[in-house]
Amino acid sequence: MSLEQLTNIEDVTRFLEGTQAVAFCVATTKEARYRWAQKTLVKHGYLLLGKADKGIITRCLMKVTSYSHAQIKRLIQQYTKTGMTYPPN
Repeated sequence: MSLEQLTNIEDVTRFLEGTQAVAFCVATTKEARYRWAQKTLVKHGYLLLGKADKGIITRCLMKVTSYSHAQIKRLIQQYTKTGMTYPPN
């Protein structure tokens, strides 16, 4: 299974617990990580999730991007304000 196949919160939870085998590689550029984070937030409807589910998505973003909790929270804050995790080109 790949990261794109994590389509619901239960799949993401199993991935974080280590019970779901997932092949992934960390994007090498900052922009690629930001784009992936934005796609993930949109795919899971982050703004409409409850607090517990938002925590699961936050942990997933931290694991895949190798960013700290503070960095992910700033990305999410930027996403909630502008709808984007990165500046447009």
